[in-house]
Amino acid sequence: MPVREPVNYLNVSYGIKSWLLTVDHKRIALLYLASITVMFAIGGIFATLIRLELLTPPGDMVQSETYNKLFTMHGVVMVFFFLIPSIPATLGNFLIPIMIGAKDLAFPRINLLS
Repeated sequence: MPVREPVNYLNVSYGIKSWLLTVDHKRIALLYLASITVMFAIGGIFATLIRLELLTPPGDMVQSETYNKLFTMHGVVMVFFFLIPSIPATLGNFLIPIMIGAKDLAFPRINLLS
């Protein structure tokens, strides 16, 4: 008789549709984690471009208006799309229901939409 692996939130069902339409708080937290990782990479690219501009004294890589846009977008992406959602969205969705003994979130579909 073959041994079956236990069913958990990672292997309950496969496919992109099962991930994007899930109501499981752990899967929602992993989706948040993936999106803030992408935002961290985008903010890092902006920071790299800023530092490359400051590498030489004449600053001839981008124009001054583009530099100002890069600086602003780096701040916006890192604060509003990485720092603020990282702790409450990722850790809150994953750990809080487990810590309080709840089976799931109160409104999982609204949480998934955000």
